[in-house]
Amino acid sequence: MSDDLISRKDLIGTERLLMTNIVKNNEVARCILEQVLYDIEHAPAAFDKEKLIDQLKEEGCIIDDEAGNRAVEIIEKGGIE
Repeated sequence: MSDDLISRKDLIGTERLLMTNIVKNNEVARCILEQVLYDIEHAPAAFDKEKLIDQLKEEGCIIDDEAGNRAVEIIEKGGIE
């Protein structure tokens, strides 16, 4: 398993779809999926964009110019265009 950053929002959407379509009448499966959904919602963030940007600015890696602003935009998007 890789250590990629993933979208919590997408995982929650998938879990909610499974909850409504597959396990309506299965108490055990419903309880398991509820626990998985809870775990996803409460998992610690692997990455804090704002802290990263602040740290890079403090270290002088990002300055307030056009290139620095572009770097911040890229970080905020998380590599997803």
